[in-house]
Amino acid sequence: MVHEITYSARARWCPSRSLLGRFFLRGVGNRQQQAEAWYIIAISCIIVAVVIVQFISWSLLAGEIAANSRIASWYWFGQLAIGSLILICGFLGYCPRVSVAVTEDFIRVHQGKRSIEINLASLKGCRIVPALHYYRHWRRRRDVEHFMTHVPSDVLLIFHGQGCTAIGIDSDTHSDLLVALIKPDSVDVAFPNVV
Repeated sequence: MVHEITYSARARWCPSRSLLGRFFLRGVGNRQQQAEAWYIIAISCIIVAVVIVQFISWSLLAGEIAANSRIASWYWFGQLAIGSLILICGFLGYCPRVSVAVTEDFIRVHQGKRSIEINLASLKGCRIVPALHYYRHWRRRRDVEHFMTHVPSDVLLIFHGQGCTAIGIDSDTHSDLLVALIKPDSVDVAFPNVV
């Protein structure tokens, strides 16, 4: 029986995965940070606009709402529908959890519908880099496959025959994974010549 070590990061709420966030993510060319910035601006403006419209409609229709129960029920139903629409389109979205399993021969990384299996014999190096270094040098590279729900204080980069895989769980897990992946004389841990 093959011994397997498993690590995982739980799913988290992610604004760019909501319907509104996905709209901005497609619009800005799949750049998550820019999409999240547009999401924050848009959802704030939408909420402020809805509150202003609610106050204006209440001030114009207060007498009719109090006098006619049908108008009152439509008014409150409209409020509930708009609030539900904002909740569904703007706040329901999450990043799937990341799970990493290490066996004697393979490392399997899985997140949502995406997964990768790396043969440990094909490892060229492993490196833990600070989050800022990751964002500056690795985040936008097309040859790097990213598996993370959020970017923690550091990121584990695994260099292998198919390219590079970036894993973001937490610092302790990255250290444990690095130890589990290292086989003496087979993996360059420092990997100093990679920027």
